[in-house]
Amino acid sequence: MSAELAVFVVPVMVLLTMFTVFCGRTASAAIDVHAAAAAAARAAADALTPTSAVNAAATAVSATAAGSRWHCTPAVDTTGFRLGGQVTVQVECRVPLSDLGLPGLTSRLLQASATQPIDTYRAQP
Repeated sequence: MSAELAVFVVPVMVLLTMFTVFCGRTASAAIDVHAAAAAAARAAADALTPTSAVNAAATAVSATAAGSRWHCTPAVDTTGFRLGGQVTVQVECRVPLSDLGLPGLTSRLLQASATQPIDTYRAQP
């Protein structure tokens, strides 16, 4: 009985545990990427010009990914940047997974998008 346990059950339990950690890490990273997109869209909507909106979104994304080894790139759509309009930010982050020790998994590309309305009654420069 102990030979079967050592040969079959223990490796299966180790693989199951590694898969659970992988799923948890991926879900946590997806939540963080969505939060970065939302923060970038809020920052871009608060900006006064389309150029400053792009800069504010990039700053928000880099602040969200600070302290991690992620490589994130925001794409800001400012075609509707006017009073009562909206701004959309898409964020792509490459999340490293090589520290999990799973063969063939080095990183994963996660994407998120957020749209934020621009206040109709805000002050203009």
